[in-house]
Amino acid sequence: MAIRSIQSRSGFSLIELLVSIVILGIIMTGLSESLGTSLASYQETREKQALLDMARFTMDRMVRFVQETDWVGSTGASDDWLEVGEHVLDTYDNSTNAYRVDGDGFLDADNDSDGFVDEGGTDPIETIVFTVDYGDADNLKIVESRPDYSTGATLDYTDWEPICEHVTWFDVQRLADDLVQIELTLAQGENVVSLNTRVKARFVF
Repeated sequence: MAIRSIQSRSGFSLIELLVSIVILGIIMTGLSESLGTSLASYQETREKQALLDMARFTMDRMVRFVQETDWVGSTGASDDWLEVGEHVLDTYDNSTNAYRVDGDGFLDADNDSDGFVDEGGTDPIETIVFTVDYGDADNLKIVESRPDYSTGATLDYTDWEPICEHVTWFDVQRLADDLVQIELTLAQGENVVSLNTRVKARFVF
């Protein structure tokens, strides 16, 4: 009996190889588009979260000073200017005017360290101000100026310091002697964050 050898066929034909490459290309294109969309969405989320963090920091800072003040400046019916008497900070030694993180137990506005604030004489009303810097029309900023207690003199103030960028709206309304409404909107690209709050000054009667 004659025995015929059977040779096994191995490898891919050219057509099979081309089909495999096309299918792989389609899969890779889909994955690439999906990855690009995910990265873009992640970046947009990060940018919006950064805007929100900045807006909250700025709003919380203004609210804190309004809550603790005994004097609110006039803002008219509507304005981009918030000015209140400052007696929140305790970051200096009022006797030596040396900077101390833990303060000295007396509020910085208590210039004569007698436990009373804004009583006149050696304790005049020193204010902290928040307003808009219009210097860069493409990136408006909220800036802050506060009393410079480190000098030991009264009624001297620090330079304007930016605390918030990408501002498109900042409005302050004094609704009553002790009630202030603050509106703040930030925008960067497609991301927009708006905050609105009313805050009561605890020591204004």
